[in-house]
Amino acid sequence: MITSSRRMRLLGTAIGVIGLGMGLGLVWLMSGESPRTPMLVLNRGGETEADAIRQAVTAESSKVVLDDLRRKYDPPKRVEFRVCTTQDTSIFVLATGIQFRTASGWKCEAEEYRGEIWRLKAGIPREVCVQRSPSETWRAYVKYGIEMKGPPLLRAQLREAWILRSFSNWTGKPWGGGRWSGSYELFSEEVTE
Repeated sequence: MITSSRRMRLLGTAIGVIGLGMGLGLVWLMSGESPRTPMLVLNRGGETEADAIRQAVTAESSKVVLDDLRRKYDPPKRVEFRVCTTQDTSIFVLATGIQFRTASGWKCEAEEYRGEIWRLKAGIPREVCVQRSPSETWRAYVKYGIEMKGPPLLRAQLREAWILRSFSNWTGKPWGGGRWSGSYELFSEEVTE
């Protein structure tokens, strides 16, 4: 009788500890940190970076990753911009383009779908080519998402596994709907010509 009551207490304690661990794990998953946006700057080719970036990034012109769209635009109509970062990061670039200023705000003039993953390194700028706008005041932009990490990635993977009703990934679909989240826009300074 004494042995069975000890076993019951041990069993109750073990169940309590396991339940507490699972509860804390769920709270950790639900509260997870929001992903930090990498510090990116979009400058016109040959211009100097902002003061904060200048201290962290020393970009040499010989170490620029050239844009695939460089050949698409005629050299007189092409304008080069550079994306610089303070830390190594990966982004999913959805689109690049230009916007022109109107009385009601900025309007999209041209957008080029990219669908590319850019692995950015600190100190090595990535070139972005756009076609020169006929408008007087315009700017270039990059639409991108950041790489999911930590609790948000685990949460997305567990949700996808729950939807598939399987932890084995036989469908060939990446868990979590991919590894990218967020919808961010990076703008250059205004260009007046």
